[in-house]
Amino acid sequence: MSNTSPLISADELNDLLGRSDVKVFDVRGTWSGTVEDAENAYNKGHIHGAVFLDWKTHFMEPDLAPNIAPVASQENATAAFAALGINPDDLVVLYDDYHHMMAGRIWWAMQYRGFTNVKILNGGWTHWQQKSFASSTDVPVPSKGTFVASENSDLIISLEDVIATKDASNLVDARGPVGYIGDPDDPKTGHIPGAVNLSFREVLDEASVLFKSDADIADVFNTQLSDFDDKPLITSCGSGYAATILLIALKQIGITAPLFDGSFAVWKQDDTRPIEQGA
Repeated sequence: MSNTSPLISADELNDLLGRSDVKVFDVRGTWSGTVEDAENAYNKGHIHGAVFLDWKTHFMEPDLAPNIAPVASQENATAAFAALGINPDDLVVLYDDYHHMMAGRIWWAMQYRGFTNVKILNGGWTHWQQKSFASSTDVPVPSKGTFVASENSDLIISLEDVIATKDASNLVDARGPVGYIGDPDDPKTGHIPGAVNLSFREVLDEASVLFKSDADIADVFNTQLSDFDDKPLITSCGSGYAATILLIALKQIGITAPLFDGSFAVWKQDDTRPIEQGA
């Protein structure tokens, strides 16, 4: 297992289970599903020792809809690390069953808030089951964690900076084509002008949902983005979730890029900001 890779394989994780400094979190859920749906799935079976992590609560500012709620403040992130039992020397592993999207969001949020030893289970829960590794219905209760959140400002870009720099950058929209193209009958749909559509699915193997090889990932970005090696890169999507899958892929090939948190959902809040439709 590479210390710099954002990914951990099912075999690697299986060998680490049971260690007190390895914290595994089940981040299953979907946009349309409820927290109860995700928790019920967890209760029916999960990786041994995994703690359920509600992506709609942890590492998100409260009292706002998830699609526009920004990443948690330093104070709230510290509280989340404490509640989840995360300590400075731990290895954190996250998994879901939704293309790594929810796990990816938490992966990005933890890193933004200073915790760097966090990895995504490649292939998620689906691949874990395909490997026939053991599952459990035990519900562990974490002790209070001691990690104190900070900020890595390189991992985020503000709306103001997107406006100022997007024309000289590769602004990537990680949504699928339907969301990117928009609906002609709804002027609030479409994408940020100048954004290039590079769907998160492009960096995943369709059958296994494993991330593609490093060479294939690099080829995806080089093929779809002009001046990939020369222009600054900004990642975005509908709300700041799908783009984290691209961030994982980029990290896998040694590239760090910022996320426009809130992405198109934040962009379209102001009726004076232009929106493009079509491919």
